[in-house]
Amino acid sequence: MARVKKSRESQESAPLGRVIAVLRAALELTQSDLARLSGVKRSSISEYERGKSTPDAVTLERLLAAMRFRWTALDLGGWFVDRLLRDCRAPEGEDVRGGTEPLLATASVLATSLSADVVAACQTAARLSKIVLTLQERRKEAPLSETGPGSPARDRNAERRAAQVLWTRIKPLPRKEQMEALRGAPTGAQWAVCELLWTESQRLCGEDPMKAASLCELALAAADLAEGDEGARAKLRGLAWAHFGNALRAQDDLEGAERAFTFADAFWKVGEHSADGLLEEGLVFALKASLRRDQRRFDEAKDLLERASLLASGPTFRIQVMISKAKLLEEMGDLEEAVGLLKQAKETASSEEEARTLFPIYQNLAHTLTKLERFEEAEVLLPQARAYLLKAGGELNRVRLMWTEGRVTAGLGNLED
Repeated sequence: MARVKKSRESQESAPLGRVIAVLRAALELTQSDLARLSGVKRSSISEYERGKSTPDAVTLERLLAAMRFRWTALDLGGWFVDRLLRDCRAPEGEDVRGGTEPLLATASVLATSLSADVVAACQTAARLSKIVLTLQERRKEAPLSETGPGSPARDRNAERRAAQVLWTRIKPLPRKEQMEALRGAPTGAQWAVCELLWTESQRLCGEDPMKAASLCELALAAADLAEGDEGARAKLRGLAWAHFGNALRAQDDLEGAERAFTFADAFWKVGEHSADGLLEEGLVFALKASLRRDQRRFDEAKDLLERASLLASGPTFRIQVMISKAKLLEEMGDLEEAVGLLKQAKETASSEEEARTLFPIYQNLAHTLTKLERFEEAEVLLPQARAYLLKAGGELNRVRLMWTEGRVTAGLGNLED
């Protein structure tokens, strides 16, 4: 393989070799493991990761295929490495410019997400662990910040409205122009932009999961620009990664989703002590529960939903968790319990809730009742389900309701209708 000189561009962005090392380490593969899986020599992989040479497109495809990554993993891995390099520049023993928070975030993410070979030596991993412990003690002693996204003087709804106006304006633009517009937006509204993007991503998962994933990548960029300390930004990144994992799950890429949730968990852990009251603290657990459900790891999914329920602060999220719990119970075969929970959600939900929250209550309840052959009860729910469908929209929702209506019709013996 021909050696190449490092260009100025490669020095400014995350080197490809480091990205390959991060992806490999995320799977806990050694260089020998990757060599065996890909058919690429271990010595060549070592040279790529040390920046001594660069793989051609064919070799890179073999490496990615062996790790079961898509090409987009290079962009995401590059973004992650770039963040680490920007946050962790200080030599040992020197103060970190900007306070302890960026280095604490970097050290924590490294310690939880990457194996020692990514940082080149066991001594480096040990040093990072010491930094984490030291800086955590300092943070406990430090006074709480009086500024940030959770400050009482700020109008959160106004920031949400500003985010909606911004997104309406930049939504039709190419990605490059969207990024430029984000960089020019007020930092105080970036958290609301993140929230809007991953909410839209969650809505699109059933209809267009690839677009849903793309929105999460934009949310990651907004998280980097958000106002507040590193812990607050880490939480935003964690939720963006969790929604990205959810979009991959919707594409049936369960292995990719698992890797995304590894990053989500790591960032969330960094920001776990940063409570600003803006985010649903249980959302990461609820999204991860959906992955565990699709993986048929039902007990883990149930535990995650319990955690999400305990942390839920808003009525809408509480209802969403109840719907998710009922779906899990249905797949576990506990139909009666699922019906009971959906009826509870129906009674709890306010008529002022959005149609996209109310529709799955009526649709899922009717569908589960048909499985119990309680067709008359299911039939009563269908008119309201149709009304909410008209407001919520969505082709997948329409197909689901048509399937339920067909089951009800067949169950009642009205096959001529």
